[in-house]
Amino acid sequence: MHPPGLFTVNAPMGAKEDWAMGYNCQMTRIGDCLRVKLYGKELFEESDRKSKNQRLAEIEAIQADPSLTDLQKRLYAAILEPPDKEEECARNRPDRTPKPGRLKLAERERFCHLMDRNFSLGHKFITLTYEKPDVTLDEAAKDYENWVKRMRERYGDFKYLANRSFQQRGTLHFHLLADLPTIPRAELADGTFRDIWGRGSVELKRIYSLPMEERRNKLKLDLIKNLRDFKADERSYGKRLFLQSKNLIVPRTVKGDFNEMMEKLRENGYVPELVETRQFPVEYLNYIQLETYRLTK
Repeated sequence: MHPPGLFTVNAPMGAKEDWAMGYNCQMTRIGDCLRVKLYGKELFEESDRKSKNQRLAEIEAIQADPSLTDLQKRLYAAILEPPDKEEECARNRPDRTPKPGRLKLAERERFCHLMDRNFSLGHKFITLTYEKPDVTLDEAAKDYENWVKRMRERYGDFKYLANRSFQQRGTLHFHLLADLPTIPRAELADGTFRDIWGRGSVELKRIYSLPMEERRNKLKLDLIKNLRDFKADERSYGKRLFLQSKNLIVPRTVKGDFNEMMEKLRENGYVPELVETRQFPVEYLNYIQLETYRLTK
């Protein structure tokens, strides 16, 4: 039996498909792009959480693959990196001093899915910088919220996905993707756009290269590095990892049988076109295969 409602677009955060007990793949639809993680043997819900040793074995197989570039090894290893249990232990033991965290697989994938689904060519990449050296995260959060409010008053509603990074001198940067309309040249030239921030410099770039099918996008890797560095800083403990507007579309990941789900897509009129595929040998799964498809009708 095929699962009903594959890839419901506006699924609630954290929603799961429970139609099948066993599965051999996970699929995430992002617009006209389909991301597939295919396993060499069937998995079951009770064994869904992989052990740290299992993930380390997968990473070792990736690092030993001579056909991969260093950049590919970095990216694919990051996808499979074992989650850090230290932060969970700290939360369960109030007497323990909080330590810098480690970016988790689920956090990284959630950010990438939001980025890929909601932003594309022509959208904006903005960096907001402080002039003064010492700014707390709480102070910065209020400044950012006020900036978004003033921006919407002038340019209308827009979507955003933002993260933060600490400069060497200790103060903050905001880096964000936004689907802002075209900003009048006159307002860029006379400082009107910059003054809406009013806390320092503002850098605005148009996104010229951001294909959803491309896993190795430089902008994405840079933003992931910001997330990793931010979470590793002790000042970020207890703070949100990234900032997102409420109007973002949240892609949904479903689990099931690869052949059945692909057939379901075809029955719904979609033609999956394979764009990229990469397979890694993994002892306890036989292999993991990452595939990207372009969906057309």
